[in-house]
Amino acid sequence: MIQISIPVKKHVKKYLIKKYGEIHTISKKTFLGLLLLELISNEADTSDIDFRDHDKYKMEIPELYFNTKGFSVNRKKLKFLGLCLERLFFEDFYSFVDVELAKGKANAWQSVKLFLFLYKIDENDMKLESMYRNYQRHCGEKITEKKLNTIVRS
Repeated sequence: MIQISIPVKKHVKKYLIKKYGEIHTISKKTFLGLLLLELISNEADTSDIDFRDHDKYKMEIPELYFNTKGFSVNRKKLKFLGLCLERLFFEDFYSFVDVELAKGKANAWQSVKLFLFLYKIDENDMKLESMYRNYQRHCGEKITEKKLNTIVRS
């Protein structure tokens, strides 16, 4: 198998490791696999875009896909894939907090804290307060109203 390293932020890497493991072997059965299979090609990339400020999440390409689809992802597509993975992180984060609020047992702050704890994301990777503010911006409404609306609808 050949490995491809995707440039991602540290908190996204921790999330991906918890969700998919240290190294994700691509297949058509996973979102990451489908996405990567669309991006790989047989053309070697010789560009010199620097991703030193990012962590790398490793994905393996099995021999079947290596032989039929390719072995390389150009730098522009790698950057795009890294952005997609960050979006996946935040979409899962928003859904997680929404579900926790719908349960009615925790407030948004506690739910954000639980999400970070479950994915082993510490304050050095992503600040709790930053994630909470991000969730507030995502809601577009007061979080307490959102919690009350989910309880009333239940």
